[in-house]
Formats: sequence, structure tokens, C-alpha cells
Amino acid sequence: MLKAYLAEKKELVERNLQKILERYEKPELYSEAMKYAVMNGGKRLRPILMYMMCDLFGKKYEAIEDIACALEFIHCYSLVHDDLPAMDNDMYRRGKLTTHVKYGEAEGILVGDVLLTEAFNIVANSSAVSDSNKVKIIAKLSEYSGFYGMAGGQFVDMKSEHVKVSFETLKYIHAHKTGKLLTAAIELPLIALDIEEDKREKLVQYSKLIGIAYQIKDDILDIEGDFSETGKESNDEKNEKTTYPSLFGLEKSKEILEDYITQAKEIIIENFDSNRILMDLTDYFGKRGG
Repeated sequence: MLKAYLAEKKELVERNLQKILERYEKPELYSEAMKYAVMNGGKRLRPILMYMMCDLFGKKYEAIEDIACALEFIHCYSLVHDDLPAMDNDMYRRGKLTTHVKYGEAEGILVGDVLLTEAFNIVANSSAVSDSNKVKIIAKLSEYSGFYGMAGGQFVDMKSEHVKVSFETLKYIHAHKTGKLLTAAIELPLIALDIEEDKREKLVQYSKLIGIAYQIKDDILDIEGDFSETGKESNDEKNEKTTYPSLFGLEKSKEILEDYITQAKEIIIENFDSNRILMDLTDYFGKRGG
């Protein structure tokens, strides 16, 4: 059921991304590189989470489609910049050459810049979202992608290379670098759909748990994963990054991962009638291969 759902919604997300990307024409090489960075594969989990929120509350998709594309633009920008020589210096992303390797380092920086900037433009000009909700969504999107969100987590992550960091610092990195955009994927559609505060709070709590679980699984895949499945080569060992396995060992990391998955599922069981898709998704976060 989940596999078919993810495939169906991924196709929908990518159609919407293509429509938005068609707006960008000249300079042609800039447009091409931008499209390459966005349409270079990927699971589209963040925008798909937004569609799940619509389905959970029986709402139509129109209200969240632009926001879903905007969030995916920000996610793709973060990957382009994360791959740069000054950051992780990766050659491959999703099994293909990274944007800066294919188009050039300066070009990669500018592709990331435009994806971040245009994300806010997409939300600001959406006809499907009320003006009052646009303000709330843009404020949250700025927070979750900026100093107190993904960028802040990335900064601490970069400064933590070649040093052994504490568990508290590792949790901060995971909660901000990865977790904040997953929270955005759940919280932003709830704002757009005017879902009541108590349900929003429960789902935000859920998002934080699966965000940490997602990163722990990433750490495990860096050891156990295969390039053919993950589509990237890990530089964590070379950069001497602290990870859950380096702090706790592989088996204990798997136990911690399972605990987060269990906590997340309890929220869905107790508050959302054991929603099947969300329960399956939670299991997926703990079992995914790439």
C-alpha cells in the first residue's frame, strides 16, 4: 500500500515541479542547471508528507501544491550546497554527478541560491493560500531553513568535522540539519489547511521523532548501505564526523532508532486512529534502504 502511495504521489509532485520549472527560461544554462538539481531523482518524501496531511484530514490537494514545490526547492538547494567542495565535496548524488561537478562550482552555488530564493517567491505568489496563511508559512519556512533550522544545523555539522562531539551536539545537528524540514513538511500544510492547534502539536511532535529516526538511519546506511541503493558515497569517516554508530556502536544505534519509531507510532495510534499510511510510513523511516 505505502509503496504504491509513494509512487503515485511522487509522480504528482514531479509533474508540479516540472510546471514550475518551465517558468524559468533564460539564461538557458542557468535554467538547465536548476532543472538538473531539482529533477535529479529523489524520493520526494517532504512534499509527499504534505499530501499525506491532506489525506489525513480529508482535504483537497490544491491548497498545498505550491508549498510542496517550494519546500522541495529548499531541500534541493540544501543538497546542492551540501555537495560543494567547501562542504562535503561529493561527486555523486542520487547516483548521478552532483550539480557542481556537472556544471561548475560557481554555477552550483548560484543554483542553490536561486532555488532558495524562488521557494519564497512560489509561496508568496500562490493563489491557493490565503494572505494571512502565507505570512505564517513564510515565517515558518524561514525559521526552519535558516539560522534556527537547517542552515544552523549544517553550520554546527561542518564545525564538528575532525572532532569528537557530545551527544547533545549530535542531537542538535540531527534535529536542525535534517529534522526541521521534515517538521516543515508536516506543519506547513496544517497551517494552509487551518487544522486545529491540538492536532498540529501532536503531528509536529511526530515529525520531530521521525526526523531524528531518519538521520539515525542515514548514519546506519553510511556503514551498511550500498551505493546502488543509496546513490551516494559517504564521506563521514573521511571527515571524522560523529554519528550515532561512532558514539554508541551499530547495534545500540539500531535499538535507539527502533525506540524513536515506536514513540512516533504511538502518537499515530493514540491520536489519529492508527492511520495506516502514517503507520506504514513510520516503519519505512526505520527500514528504508536508501
